[in-house]
Amino acid sequence: MKELKKQIAELLYQKLSIYGFKKKGQWEYVRTVENNNVIQIIGLTFSHPERDVIAVSLTFWIIYKNINEVAMKFGEPDCCTKYYRPMVATTISDLIPGTCYREWCFTLKDDYSTIADNTKEIVDVIIQYGFPYFETSSKESNLIDMIKRYGDDGRLIPIIYYIHNEKAKALEHIEKHIKKKSEWPTKEDYESAKRLAGEGGHFVMVENNALKYYMEFVENFKRILNEENRD
Repeated sequence: MKELKKQIAELLYQKLSIYGFKKKGQWEYVRTVENNNVIQIIGLTFSHPERDVIAVSLTFWIIYKNINEVAMKFGEPDCCTKYYRPMVATTISDLIPGTCYREWCFTLKDDYSTIADNTKEIVDVIIQYGFPYFETSSKESNLIDMIKRYGDDGRLIPIIYYIHNEKAKALEHIEKHIKKKSEWPTKEDYESAKRLAGEGGHFVMVENNALKYYMEFVENFKRILNEENRD
């Protein structure tokens, strides 16, 4: 299985290298665009639906170096270390209209021609759906909308507003997220847990750690803004 994975990865690399991608580790392909500021990453994910079958799917990640540098000032982890941490990410299944889950299957019995045809199809799909996603996500003017669409944790957008000296918008976005995270558990969560416990049953609603960890970011963010305002 390992050799088949390596063969798939190498054939994909041969085709993707034409578009400027380089290998990063075993299962990622990386290129930088927009004056070497934006890192685009294609990642392979593998599963084994059957004993002699490997299923391959794709993830697409975006990292902005300039935003990463400022984010670290606010205590966020470095996105550009050995193991990339995407700012915006999605899967090929989310990009193909009407698709629940998209993967490509290879078997140990496949000959070279079958494997090559399958990898060519993967690259064709990357070009059709992945490249337009990369193009849109790599324009900073689109970034906030892309984050909201593909997953907003309430941290990155305030930092982007800060970079553009829109501190009021940053604080407004933070307050919205505090309110949103404070609503957990919702009434629906509570009633659902109560039903599952049954009549007279005992259940415990755990601490809202999402809000707890978010407030650490918020306090640090506001502290830095206050220090800058005093200067």
